Amino acid sequence: MTSLTRNPILARLRFLGTLMLGAYLLINAILALLAPLTPGWSTWSVTALAVPPMVLGMVYLVIPIARR
Repeated sequence: MTSLTRNPILARLRFLGTLMLGAYLLINAILALLAPLTPGWSTWSVTALAVPPMVLGMVYLVIPIARR
């Protein structure tokens, strides 16, 4: 066993750090891809368009990577 599996606090901090970094990178990538398609749109409408791919990305990409 590694020290991360023996210490649940460190394992949880690693999990949270991975989730925060993954969410940050994912939302910025999505917004960068949407920016040329949504010039002049209001913030709430761009956010509404970004939420579905963000949720899918978190569920199927970021969280499984963080659980490793």
